[in-house]
Amino acid sequence: MWLVPLLLVCALPVQGELKLTLEQSVYQATDFGTMLDVSYEIPNTSLTFLREDSQFVARYEISIQVSDRRRDILAGDLWQRVVRFHGYGPTVVRDSVESGTVSLVVPPAALDARVAVNDLGSERSATAAFRIERPTGGLTVRLYRSGRPVSMRKYGIGDTLVAVAEVASGPGAGDSLYQGASTFDSCRFVVKRGRQIVTGATVRALIGDEGGQWRPKARFEYPIGDSAGAARLGGGEYSLEAVGFGGGRVLRSSVGFRIDVPFYLDDSAYLHRVEQLVYVASADELRRLRSVPRGEREQAWREFWKREHAPIRGRYVSEEVYFERIDYTQEHFAHGERGYLSDRGHVYVLYGAPDQVESRPFDIDSPAYEIWYYYQINKQFDFVDRFGAGDYVLQNREEL
Repeated sequence: MWLVPLLLVCALPVQGELKLTLEQSVYQATDFGTMLDVSYEIPNTSLTFLREDSQFVARYEISIQVSDRRRDILAGDLWQRVVRFHGYGPTVVRDSVESGTVSLVVPPAALDARVAVNDLGSERSATAAFRIERPTGGLTVRLYRSGRPVSMRKYGIGDTLVAVAEVASGPGAGDSLYQGASTFDSCRFVVKRGRQIVTGATVRALIGDEGGQWRPKARFEYPIGDSAGAARLGGGEYSLEAVGFGGGRVLRSSVGFRIDVPFYLDDSAYLHRVEQLVYVASADELRRLRSVPRGEREQAWREFWKREHAPIRGRYVSEEVYFERIDYTQEHFAHGERGYLSDRGHVYVLYGAPDQVESRPFDIDSPAYEIWYYYQINKQFDFVDRFGAGDYVLQNREEL
């Protein structure tokens, strides 16, 4: 039996006071070793930036150590990185991150790995320990961007998704003419979002020289954005499935990735976001935002919010707070209701979290109900779920 899973990718649990996200991917690099890639993201707000001449500079180091079953260290490496900005702004932007990928060839006896990241401008650090799960043969798929493994498996609007599939080498396959060359003729790539197929192609495998070994590889490319600057793949989580053919064998592998696209370049995401402005935008403003050309959407959106838009019942709310409320309602009031368009969602978006909630579940003699109390504004909202289906209807609508 030919074994598959062949590229192993997973998020790593991290301990420490430095905010950090890590992912590992493991694949067969040579006949005598396995390549361990560790991708990472560090929010710039977690690093210590110091003023150096006209720049703001942060320094950190990341290390990998691998050990055997007796916990003896067999291999390791240390990398130092420098982050520079000409202005102070990027150092405090909430969504601004430092990211990268470091790689280490690990020997066959290595079982466990430890990754450590230290901020050199402070005492903050973080660590992650995990078991090295080696591929056992079959097909491997690696994701690239600009010729390098893609960090955290994330792509942006200007990137091209590049995937390279090859047959994993087996123990003892040391001939210069790669033994699997005759068993890997072509590969079918399929990109999915959930269960929906988005795009795909069947590609012939070509044999190329890699470090003295001739390996057959199939390469798939797909631009994230089109020539007009619109997103061909909208933001969100995707999977890439690869099926290799040749020599009477069918090899399979898959890997996940994420698309981070500004919502104003994703037509469906932008229109959905505009519809969510229903509680802060007038009908005329909604029509205008819907009709703005793609290239002018970002500016129009910023103009809409820059005046501390918009008064909700006489109180101003920021864009960040408004969409935090929208997201909360979509997560908590979608079962049996309509998220932010439900009655509870409506009240939550307008007034935020209640100071107190009094609730009673559904039973045979009486319907379920909730009473939300807002003491600071002296308001109370009564919701009743008459049929026990999770659809809570506001009873005192005049209080809105």
